[in-house]
Amino acid sequence: MEETDNRKSVCIIGAGLAGLTCGMRLSRAGFKVTVVEELASPGGLLAYTRIGREYLELTPHHLRKSDKSLLALIKEMGVEDKVSWFDSTWQGRASHRKVGYFDGGFSCLISSLAQEITDHGGRICFSTTVAEISRLGSGEYRTACILTNSTRFVIDSTYVIFTGSCRTFINVSHGLPIAMDDRDTMMNVTYSAKISAFMVVKHENSQMFYQQMTPGPDTPFDRIINHTSCFGQRGYGGSVVYLVGSCQVTDPIWIESDAEIMLKFFTAYKKLYRSIRKSDIKSWRVTKIRYAQSEHYPEIDLTNPCENLYVCSAGLAKINSSETPENRMELTVSLASRICSMINAKEDQNAAEANAVTEVTSLTRELAAD
Repeated sequence: MEETDNRKSVCIIGAGLAGLTCGMRLSRAGFKVTVVEELASPGGLLAYTRIGREYLELTPHHLRKSDKSLLALIKEMGVEDKVSWFDSTWQGRASHRKVGYFDGGFSCLISSLAQEITDHGGRICFSTTVAEISRLGSGEYRTACILTNSTRFVIDSTYVIFTGSCRTFINVSHGLPIAMDDRDTMMNVTYSAKISAFMVVKHENSQMFYQQMTPGPDTPFDRIINHTSCFGQRGYGGSVVYLVGSCQVTDPIWIESDAEIMLKFFTAYKKLYRSIRKSDIKSWRVTKIRYAQSEHYPEIDLTNPCENLYVCSAGLAKINSSETPENRMELTVSLASRICSMINAKEDQNAAEANAVTEVTSLTRELAAD
């Protein structure tokens, strides 16, 4: 006799840190988890590549002592022994800070989260784009997906957690019963884009870990992060420097080729460090992030726009706040954990109500039998 899988199901859209954290927690709690990722590998903003003998993030990341939720997650996943803390020099008033980094990069955290999901029976579907989220008559959700070869398939689930930008969510949820005011508020959450370029160069040009720049016509980036000045050269085969700039998708630089962008970034960098030459660059890579950072927090909580549907986005981590949103891992992990707690609490309530109904039914039968 074939066994029936009675576990509640959840479809998680996005295999970044938020999506993998939700998948780990819910798969451990007994949910049937399916994670859908548009790219061919996990990580999201923590995506990484192989440089020399090391894995390196495409955009700069580090740990802070104040990242309580993130550090708790790292300990929970058993990779805290891979974290080392370093003294770093920053430009500005807080000129010295302790920052943390993994031996082998953040890939160890991403890999452990993904492994935990599959170990508990979950699955992660890569190279899969979500076309639409709809709701069935049964109350379940149907997530329509498209593979890179244009093959289409659907995922039916009790819960959906969306971890992308608010605007992308609205684009794939036209048919859902979301209040019009909530939908309009989500569409009004604006985003800035970012372009990050890293270079592996022969020689270190600065001991300062973090430098803030004033962007202008000849300076396309606003931050310089000298990765190896803090964390060491490791196995990269040289010194790693990140150049990061904010922009709008209407800016001409956004549609330029990677080679054109790198030339502009390097030209501006050379004005600061005149001794560097093109021949000093051993390798480089440019990464564009369309929805890098929301520009304001909404006035209301939009993480649960309709029943059993959740949006886990850093731009929704706070409400009615004049603070400038930061796309920090700490906020993402904290929100992901809160959403998982909400789902678990709802399932506990449903189970309690079902047990109460069962007890009443049993008592009624006993009285009828007497």
